[in-house]
Amino acid sequence: MLFRDGVTLALHEWREERKRDQNLFAALPALLQTGQINIADLDRIAVGLGPGSFSGVRIAIAAVSALALPSRTPLCGVSSVEALASRIAHERESSSVAVIGDARRERLWMAVYGKEMEGQPLRVIQKLSLLPATELRDRLPPECCVVTTEWDRLEGVLQPLAATGIDVIPHSCMPHVSDVARLAAQQPASCLASPLDPPQPLYLHPAVFVPPRFAVR
Repeated sequence: MLFRDGVTLALHEWREERKRDQNLFAALPALLQTGQINIADLDRIAVGLGPGSFSGVRIAIAAVSALALPSRTPLCGVSSVEALASRIAHERESSSVAVIGDARRERLWMAVYGKEMEGQPLRVIQKLSLLPATELRDRLPPECCVVTTEWDRLEGVLQPLAATGIDVIPHSCMPHVSDVARLAAQQPASCLASPLDPPQPLYLHPAVFVPPRFAVR
């Protein structure tokens, strides 16, 4: 997606399959041609940082770093959770949005964003963190809108919240590239990263060391 001054210049969407070559590199020339932009003229390249697929997020960061490196184009890493929350807050006219997902290992992940007045940018109310499902209701602000990227896995946990007055969106919602672009465009230049030192993925769990099966000689 090419984005300038709040306007989408070009957009190409596809479903990435598991394979060795990525569609991004095939789609990029056509995208630039449609938007009549040279890649060297970009003032920043944005990428979603997750949480999400471990391999998918890392591939995305590696890809944009490679694209940015020749011209040293700054990179802007955007929390995928914040990107989704910003859109939902606008669509539902909600003062606070909780984005919840399944962190596995018998835990949920959650981040809560809100704003004091209409027209103000979202701010973090609760940082992205892990919690047991039993603590979820007590951690939600009043009059909060709840959204998840994994309704099929969390319906049994989230659906009962609706009976308590919580605005629960009863289907999976995913951040869109336009959500990421809008947040990236708002970031000051001082917050951008270098392709030589790219932004890091948002991990939910600390790394787990698995001992090798065979002795190293």
